[in-house]
Amino acid sequence: MCVTIRFHMTTWGQARAAATARLRGGADPQTAALDADVLLAFALGVAKEALFAHPERPLSVEDAARFDGLIARRSEGEPVAYLRGWKEFYGLRFRVDPRVLIPRPETETLVDEARRAIGGRAVVVVDVGTGSGAIACAIAVHEPKVRVIGTDVSREALAVAEANALSLGVADRVELREGDLLAPIRKPVDVVCANLPYLREDALSELSGDRTSLRYEPRRAVSAGDDGLDVIRRAVTELGRVLHTGGDAFFECDPPQAPAIAEMLRPLGAVRITRDLAGSARVVSLSRN
Repeated sequence: MCVTIRFHMTTWGQARAAATARLRGGADPQTAALDADVLLAFALGVAKEALFAHPERPLSVEDAARFDGLIARRSEGEPVAYLRGWKEFYGLRFRVDPRVLIPRPETETLVDEARRAIGGRAVVVVDVGTGSGAIACAIAVHEPKVRVIGTDVSREALAVAEANALSLGVADRVELREGDLLAPIRKPVDVVCANLPYLREDALSELSGDRTSLRYEPRRAVSAGDDGLDVIRRAVTELGRVLHTGGDAFFECDPPQAPAIAEMLRPLGAVRITRDLAGSARVVSLSRN
């Protein structure tokens, strides 16, 4: 007997609904609908708005298989940025992969503060622990007179930063140096930016909510000892050597750490704490005496 098998063709709308339901049972249920939309648009190579405009369009077998693979990985907690290979930061697109930490929106507060100090001047800026180069490149793109030096102990991270500097057209003004924190800086500079590891070891034992992605990100890019201040503390001890009198330094931190970092910096000059858009103390700034 001959049996005819009829394949049911899934539409874009049906695929979105099924993926959302699956992700609600995964590692990050709170972003299930958004993740399903972003990953389907990525799998199809279309704008997310197209999904809403044409939910009736059929999903090909090839696209369905690709989408299913992405949803399976996302349900385990793998970050969307790694799945797509890029993350938007400060209005720019940065390549990211497991060699580097994914840029966070709150770090834009540090860039804003640094640009306020730069004020269009031709100055030398250091981005300590540059990682993907997000801070260094964002400043270079928006401050065309600056020269930025990005340092990182990871040669693999510097390769990602170099690719981003090239793709954003600022490689001629972003110099990358391998080394620990401020050790590669041999002459005084005008501005120091630092988004360094600031999470306590015990905070990494139970990751949930917006921190589940840290399971996939480089451990040494986030972990900083029992109080989360080991790396920042070491960087602060070098500021007297590398920061010009009248220069500025900016440290991103976990909000509860802001008072402690302010105390570290106070012997060097005037200190202030800036809150991010969520109202949390996020950047501790120093204007050196």
